[in-house]
Amino acid sequence: MIRARTNAKLNLFLRVVGKRPDGYHEIETVLHGIGLADDIAITPTETGTIEVDMVLEPPLTGDLPAMEDNLVWTSARRLEELGALSPGVRIEITKRIPMGAGLGGGSGNAAGVLVLLNELWEAGYDEPRLLDIAGGLGSDVPYCIGGGTVLAAGRGEKLTRLPAPKEIWFVLGLTATHLSTRDVYERWEEAGSPSSLGSAPMVLALGGGTEAEIAGLLHNDLESPAFSMLPELRNKKQALLDAGSLGALLSGSGPTMYGVATDRAHAERIAAQVEDDFDRVLVVNSRPTCLERLNS
Repeated sequence: MIRARTNAKLNLFLRVVGKRPDGYHEIETVLHGIGLADDIAITPTETGTIEVDMVLEPPLTGDLPAMEDNLVWTSARRLEELGALSPGVRIEITKRIPMGAGLGGGSGNAAGVLVLLNELWEAGYDEPRLLDIAGGLGSDVPYCIGGGTVLAAGRGEKLTRLPAPKEIWFVLGLTATHLSTRDVYERWEEAGSPSSLGSAPMVLALGGGTEAEIAGLLHNDLESPAFSMLPELRNKKQALLDAGSLGALLSGSGPTMYGVATDRAHAERIAAQVEDDFDRVLVVNSRPTCLERLNS
């Protein structure tokens, strides 16, 4: 059995440039890994099939996708289609990252399975080829091959690793109401032209700025359309700011909101003040990778 952990991400900056001919959106985003993780256990079998068993660790709730609609199953199947020889495999996912929350949980699972099965099945793909395969699975999957702090462009497949503070503390405000990524992007399209902001100031701040400087540059073009679809998020963001967050932002297409803190103690004080404003509140810190190997 192979065991690993895949970490979530936050978008510290997200600019939507426009819609591409292939239907995806051209984006410019700064992604940052955090210590909220799912566990993966992979067991070789002799069944000749790919089995995926996903469970939600309490208090997580939600509807699980059918196995063949699961991005994990798609990731494994893609390797088979490319010629990897598999006598069969059972993949067990223990979910702690909420699904459809803008935290990249499903993308991290798919990336982790892609990397681990590439080794288990001795497919022999190097990192550039794995990134190419990952890009065909989803926009965040290439980032999740490595994780950490990255500037992503294109539809998310053009990656530039960034210097970043060793540790930033965040307060996550989780909301059970689901927002469709497709619907949020469609609402963005209705709103008009992209913002003129670029990621360069955030990149510079990550290279040597303080938490306050980083927090002051948080930006997400999808925040306004998400607020129009779920107006309560605007008040949730304000709650994080009123509680002392250095800055607050929607992650991805939401609905997760997060606040930036100066340290763990500060984050815990903020969390205590906003716990009634969200369905669940978590305190997390930075993680330098998405995929972490665990002892068997």
